[in-house]
Amino acid sequence: MIWRNLIGMALFLLGCLVLTIIGLRWYTHHGQSLILPNYVGEKLVEARENAERASFELRIIDSTFVVGKEGGIILDQNPKAGSKVKQKRKIYLTVSKSQADEIPFRRLPILYGKSYARKQKELEQGYQIKSKVIGRKYDAGAPDHILEVIYRGRTIVDEKQRKEDVMIEKGGTLEMILSKSSGGSLTMPDLTCKMYTEVAFHLQTLNLMMGENHQDDTVEDQNEAYVWKQVPSAGARVYTGDTVQVFLTQVRPADCIDL
Repeated sequence: MIWRNLIGMALFLLGCLVLTIIGLRWYTHHGQSLILPNYVGEKLVEARENAERASFELRIIDSTFVVGKEGGIILDQNPKAGSKVKQKRKIYLTVSKSQADEIPFRRLPILYGKSYARKQKELEQGYQIKSKVIGRKYDAGAPDHILEVIYRGRTIVDEKQRKEDVMIEKGGTLEMILSKSSGGSLTMPDLTCKMYTEVAFHLQTLNLMMGENHQDDTVEDQNEAYVWKQVPSAGARVYTGDTVQVFLTQVRPADCIDL
């Protein structure tokens, strides 16, 4: 009887020991750390399938539009890939949107009359908006400056207007017409009775070229000489880039009228 009791107690203690070992192994395995995969760059649908197999839960906390990227792509995750985490850990994601964000035109910089090269870079880097030159027309100002802005077939900027409430998509394209210094026509001004230096400056502002000047025997200082004749004559139709000839004399002509 005693031996039977001793054997029973030994078997009981052995069973308890086995169950304890099994329990410890299960508890250790259940709470062990796992290495978190990298979900960035994956499609959300595929990442969720992989996460479920690893007992992770994916949750979207933010979404943003990225030019050139389709919607539903994982852009960021927290915790980061490679982190040690437990099973059933929640992984927080930022994903890409398929619908482009829109920017009110009033938030964009002033474009009319500004250098195209400078504004093209500013729009691309600061707002993710592209620009495209679709034409040029004559303007008395500097060349390659913005005269008109067109969006989806509608003129939203010119010398008379700026439509502030138009919504511009990120990744969208603004079409622009730029200035050029040639091709415009104008009426030839009267240059007679003016000093050479004044005439040279005036022609420059009109985008006309100073051609050969003809001096009579009285001219000693060209800059202070007077124009007594010009070609083309005053009132003629000329074009920007045309050349103008002037005839100079040192003494102001007697038939000049004081204004």
